[in-house]
Amino acid sequence: MESPVRGLRDTSVVVVTLDTSEVYIIASLSSRTDTQVIYVDPTTGALRYIGKLGYDVFNSEDEALNYITNGSRWLCKSTAYAKAILGYSALGGFGLLLVATKLIASIPNLPGGGRVYTVAESQWIKISLQNPQPQGKGEVKNVQELTDLDVDGKHYFCETRDITRPFPSRMPVQKPDEEFVWNGWFSMPFKNVGLPQHCVILLQGFAENRSFGSSGQVEGFVALTARRSRLHPGTRYLARGLNSCFSTGNEVECEQLVWVPKRAGQSVPFKHIHLATWHHPDLVGCRT
Repeated sequence: MESPVRGLRDTSVVVVTLDTSEVYIIASLSSRTDTQVIYVDPTTGALRYIGKLGYDVFNSEDEALNYITNGSRWLCKSTAYAKAILGYSALGGFGLLLVATKLIASIPNLPGGGRVYTVAESQWIKISLQNPQPQGKGEVKNVQELTDLDVDGKHYFCETRDITRPFPSRMPVQKPDEEFVWNGWFSMPFKNVGLPQHCVILLQGFAENRSFGSSGQVEGFVALTARRSRLHPGTRYLARGLNSCFSTGNEVECEQLVWVPKRAGQSVPFKHIHLATWHHPDLVGCRT
């Protein structure tokens, strides 16, 4: 199993719009020690990144900011701060960037390392493109429906572990089970410029963590996750269909973990009990 990368810092994202209307995405990931600057092409909306030190790779966020502003923050028309990138797409006359501005550590410490975050607050950053092509009513409607998506409180992710499969997954974080990835197409612009980790892998559902013990002492932890399949989204009536598991739409896979932290003198860091993974019995047939 791939060892998770332990972050030395929290991920930080800064979206800077200069007085020239040029837009830069400055990303400092928890899994890296440097900072990347991603340029948004003002005409096409495509992301630009070549990975050149001193040009779009820097030692720190401050160094990157100083470079793109020539050391003068007065050149910034607007600045938006975020904690994760959830997706990006250029549609019609706009580049649409979705970022998470507030996160909740739903599972602060998975057994063996890793942290699961729930998106508590998100923000759409709308980037106006130069010389946009005329949009039909259908395109305008699609953009509006996309930005109306209800993300907050219903989606979660882990930057360093694959949580799209039953725990513990032996697959690396960048090879998830696509059935449970809800922003796959939305992350493609970052993958296309060689930055596959810069857009998190977003799952729909919930993740929670609780401690248990006696006499006021914590003896162990319980974590419950539910991940919804994207194969047949919608209500059961509207989303009927068969997949490889011969189950119908609206599938929710649930998993419960119970573990005890490492104690002094123990030879193993934790005890792991994988209790169950199932499809919600009220919606579909159970899977074993």
